[in-house]
Amino acid sequence: MGMESYQNGKEGEEIAGKYLEQNGYLIIERNYRSQQGEVDLIARDGECLVFVEVKSYSFRCYGTPAGAVNKNKRQSVIHAARTYLYKNGIKDVFCRFDVVTIYRRPDGSRAVELYKNAFMVN
Repeated sequence: MGMESYQNGKEGEEIAGKYLEQNGYLIIERNYRSQQGEVDLIARDGECLVFVEVKSYSFRCYGTPAGAVNKNKRQSVIHAARTYLYKNGIKDVFCRFDVVTIYRRPDGSRAVELYKNAFMVN
């Protein structure tokens, strides 16, 4: 990953965190890593524990950035979420997986979209 892409991703995570907080989420962890995966943001939305994948792009050309959350990425996030729950002794809590996408519009402004329950554990 190039430095520009890395910076865009970090900036996107900051924007997503602020957006979620403005919409009632409480951010409790950022960039949680396990051996086989990573979760960009872990938050509470009421009684629900939410694992959030953030996708940030400098522009939108071929559909939404949510399309980049493919099967491998979902499995990575799910693994990290399971590890987080296990290591923190969290049981009997409703969890979900959300995706936040961020991209620049042609006028230079940013669009932020939240996909609640974007995917599930099979």
